Parts: sequence; C-alpha cells; structure tokens
Amino acid sequence: MPLVPMASFTASLPPMTARGSLVLPLVLGLLLSACGGDAPAPPADERDPVAVETATAATTTAPQAGRYTGTIQGTRRVPLSTKMMGTITRLSVEEGDRVQKGETLVRIRSQNVEAQREQVRARLREARAARDNAETQFERIRALREKDSATEQEFDNAQTAYERAQAQVEALESRLAETEDMLTYATLEAPIDGYVVEKQSEQGALAAPGRPLLTVETLDDLKAVVQVPAEDVNQFAVGDSATVTIGAAANVHEQGVITQVNPSGNAVSRQFTVQVRLPRTAPDDREAATALKSGMYAEVRHQTGTHSTLTVPRAALIEHGQLTGLYAVRDGHALLRWVRTGSQRGNRVEVLSGLRPGETYVTDATPRIANGQPIQAE
Repeated sequence: MPLVPMASFTASLPPMTARGSLVLPLVLGLLLSACGGDAPAPPADERDPVAVETATAATTTAPQAGRYTGTIQGTRRVPLSTKMMGTITRLSVEEGDRVQKGETLVRIRSQNVEAQREQVRARLREARAARDNAETQFERIRALREKDSATEQEFDNAQTAYERAQAQVEALESRLAETEDMLTYATLEAPIDGYVVEKQSEQGALAAPGRPLLTVETLDDLKAVVQVPAEDVNQFAVGDSATVTIGAAANVHEQGVITQVNPSGNAVSRQFTVQVRLPRTAPDDREAATALKSGMYAEVRHQTGTHSTLTVPRAALIEHGQLTGLYAVRDGHALLRWVRTGSQRGNRVEVLSGLRPGETYVTDATPRIANGQPIQAE
C-alpha cells in the first residue's frame, strides 16, 4: 500500500477549531507514550540548551515489607464479675469513664450470705465458750491426775472433750472465713488504671456468678493485633520493630514493637496472631488519647525480606492529572517518559516500569523543561 504524504493526509481532514488543534497532538502523545515509548518530541528548533542535572538509573537492594491488617486493642482488657448471687446496690460508672486501680465500682448485697455469716458467728461464740469450759475441766482433771486423785479414764475423757471442742472452734472459724471471703465479692474494684469500655448491668439488677458486669480496658497502653499468613509468620520475632498505621486517626504512624507471636495458627485460615505494642501515651495526653482508640482499624508493616528496586528522586517526577512521568535523556534532549511508581522511602520513589537500568534521566524536573528540550548535563 503506497504511503500517503503527511501534507495530503492533513489536507483531507476536515477543518478543526483552535481547541481541536490543541487536543489532537496531546491525545497522540499520550497514545504513543502508553505504548512504552517516549512522548513525541516537537520538531527541532533553535532553542538554547537548558543546564540540568542527570543521573543513570540503577537498581539497589531495598527492604521488602509485608502489610497486614488488624485491630487496635488495649494491652489489658478485664471483665468484672462476681462469685455471689445478689442485688447490685451501687453501679455509678458509665461507659467512657476513667477509673483508677483499687477504685470501688460495684457493690452487691446478698441477704443469704450475710445471714449465713451471722449464723456462723453465733455458733462460733457458743463453740468458743464450750471449748473454754472443756479446757478448764481438762486442766482440773490433769492436776488431780498428777496427785493420783483422778483416774486415767477421767483424764482421757477430759482431754478428748477438750480436743473435740477445739476442733469445733477451728471448723467454725474456717467456715466464717469462707463466708467473709464470699462477701468480699460483694465489692468489685477496678483491677487496673483504664476506662470503662462496656457496661453490661445496671444498679438494682441481679448479679449472678460469672456474669460480667463491667469491662475495664487500658486505652493509654495499646497494641495492634493482626493476622499473619503461614508463609510470612517466620519473619516475625518478639522484639522486632514494626510500623503501625491507623487510618481512622488521620493516618497516624507509630513505631511499635512485636511482643507476641502465637506459635499456634488457625487451622481453617492458616493464619497466626501477632501483637505489636504501641508507644505508651501519658494519661494526661488528651490529644493522643483522642487520636487512638481501641477497636480502630490498623495496618502493620514489617520487613519480610529484601528485593531489587529502581528508585529516582521525588523531584525528578512530574504529574499530569493521574499520570506520572520524568524526563529521559536521549541524544542531548529531554524526552517526556510516563512511568508507573511504587512506594516512597524518604525522598526517593520506586519506579516499577517505564525506566530501565542504565538509562539517563533528569534528576530535577522543577526547572521549565519542554518535551524535546535540548539540555546540557552539569
């Protein structure tokens, strides 16, 4: 098929508006660059070369980090329950209230246990009186026995009666201690410094053994709990550092420490639980307490190896809409090249495609450089 001269081709096109004459070259440029080549340079002209700094693209070894999603939790979360049945006579805290260790949070009244205590006390008073009488009788018989004024049988009977009375006293004292111990569960104190995060009952309700009434959690001492697949878990070790990103807290980034790697994984998902402790915030640091909350979504990044990567300075990149490019150098000219970028570390950005090792590029695209601009490397 014979080639059509460009003049004839353009002559056959319908007339274009000024706006259309500007759009067509841009579209053609994008199509050509999307095919992996440089954007078309304008015709050669008499423009003076622009002095720029250039560099040769080369690969380097960089750490490879895995990303794992999880949840922010307090390092300690304690549900409060009682071992006795009774009526809640005091429960004055609400969800969100800050509590201190040892602070009384709940009081419970159990008439049955209190009645048992009074019964045991009464029986103990009687038993102690009987023991005292038995002891007096035993001492009298022993004195008579030493003077041969009492028989051996009388002595044995008095001794047995005293020992039986003493055993009864000890049994009742033990029973009273158990009852008193049970009544200690009538008062529930905060086990840790923290916040009331759940309130499962109300004042006047019936408390039952094992039923949670409140849950207290530390919110100024947090951790990220994530699930790690089996193929990556061996890269985690207690004491390693990891970066935790909390998106809900305006992308807060914290450097945490791995405190636990569960050696037993989930048999269904084949994932292992890993805990990363975050830096502790001061109790009076309201800004930190507001930013980070238990239950927030967290992303943990942890180095799992190394890989070869090609990076360029951030200043070498230019952006046009959603496209990112740089100026590659060829035959003394700067040619616009669209590239695909990856992660950024410091002031360098990873280039995934569009630039090959050994190619020369302009390291700073901030000066006014046009596509096809003659350049002079400094």
